[in-house]
Amino acid sequence: MSASPPKPEQIVADETGLQRALGYVNHIYADRTETHLDMDDRHTNRHGSLHGGIYSMILDSACGFSASRALSPDASQKVFTVSLTVNYLAGVPSGKVHAVGRVTFAGRSIVYAAGEVIDEAGTLVATGTGVFKKAR
Repeated sequence: MSASPPKPEQIVADETGLQRALGYVNHIYADRTETHLDMDDRHTNRHGSLHGGIYSMILDSACGFSASRALSPDASQKVFTVSLTVNYLAGVPSGKVHAVGRVTFAGRSIVYAAGEVIDEAGTLVATGTGVFKKAR
């Protein structure tokens, strides 16, 4: 008997205009956030693959929600992105992608996080790190 995958504590969809326009969904867990995206022509660059800005956006979302979760058990604490660095490793022509963000250090008002973008075949296509500041 195989164990079923853990269920997220929260699923955040359609919260912002950007989220509604691009169609991504955040799954918040105690130890990470996963940002899921089913690619379509809204997400591609002129070469027909996933646009670099989309890699950045889903990394920012996954790492930012992880930072929020580190500062408040229900992830309600809003944060601002202070810095975000993205390393692009491979293109994604189509399909599903997801970013996984994890907190590497959390202080009282500053949180450091790291993330990865993975395509549906399980290939690591980007990595990133971010610094997030607690909103007042």
